[in-house]
Amino acid sequence: MKKDEAEQLSILLLQLVAKLDQSAAFVRDKDTKEYWDKYRQAVGKAMGEICLELEEPLWRRFPELKPEALGGPYKVDPAIYEPMFYSGENENT
Repeated sequence: MKKDEAEQLSILLLQLVAKLDQSAAFVRDKDTKEYWDKYRQAVGKAMGEICLELEEPLWRRFPELKPEALGGPYKVDPAIYEPMFYSGENENT
């Protein structure tokens, strides 16, 4: 894999984690606490797998792609997360 391809994959994985996080906020705000507790656990497992099994190995191969927020040098363009599925802000509940 070339660096530009690794960057595309890294961005895709960051987007997946962001969408999962947004889905958790959606469920937290829209459903019961019981369902939220189960959903949060499942989403946490999925996010952990993406981070540990997919992102980290990629960033070990291409350390220049590790995001600043995680201690790396890569500046993530916030626009990669648009459009957001759910932000919890100004949403009808």
